[in-house]
Amino acid sequence: MKMGRRAYTAELIGTFALVFFGSVSVTVFTALLGFSSPSTSIMAIAFAHGFILMIMVYAIGYISGCHINPAITITAVALRKMDLDDGVGYLAAQVVGAALAGLAHQFLLPDYGKMTNFGSVAPGIFIKYSAPVAVVVELIITFFLMLSVYAAAYTGKVPAGASGVLIGMTLTADILIAGPLTGGAANPARALGPAIASGVYGTLWVYWVGPIIGALIAGFVYQYLLSEEHVAKPRKS
Repeated sequence: MKMGRRAYTAELIGTFALVFFGSVSVTVFTALLGFSSPSTSIMAIAFAHGFILMIMVYAIGYISGCHINPAITITAVALRKMDLDDGVGYLAAQVVGAALAGLAHQFLLPDYGKMTNFGSVAPGIFIKYSAPVAVVVELIITFFLMLSVYAAAYTGKVPAGASGVLIGMTLTADILIAGPLTGGAANPARALGPAIASGVYGTLWVYWVGPIIGALIAGFVYQYLLSEEHVAKPRKS
């Protein structure tokens, strides 16, 4: 099914919202408010991401499916849930939305934003700044995010009113665990916006490779191992 301009616009707005609220929450809860407790900061950041994703699922999910994540869109195309041309349109909208969010962050909080590289994600001290380890972490957390998206979008088993909670809280859980390790992006767009604002691109590849591989694995696992459509039926004797 062709999606069209409404869906592309929704993806741009949704990606802007996720990247803006997510990256600005890092600046607000660490540099601006200066929370003395790292655990308090990571909880606030995680819930800011989860809440805005939940809100966007309810606000634009019926228009575009609320991918707002290149890894999810690439997986949808790979699983033939979406036409290639629509996938390209979604990706373009997501990149533009992420870039605009990064630039808005830079414009609104130029000084405080610099203290956090405008909410950038990067491999942290607890994994010894290792890019390969960060790829694995991002792969794992995006795997579970994609599982929740697949369940909500393609199985028909998740009540419509629960989709936003399921997906939003999965991202919250991801960031609570992975935030201190990698920043917990689980989304190439979330990494791209702050990178454009800060001009720091050194580990940006981590947040494309890990999430895309994780989403692809989750999508194929759900479709071919968990989905009822592909469960082998017992033969009649």
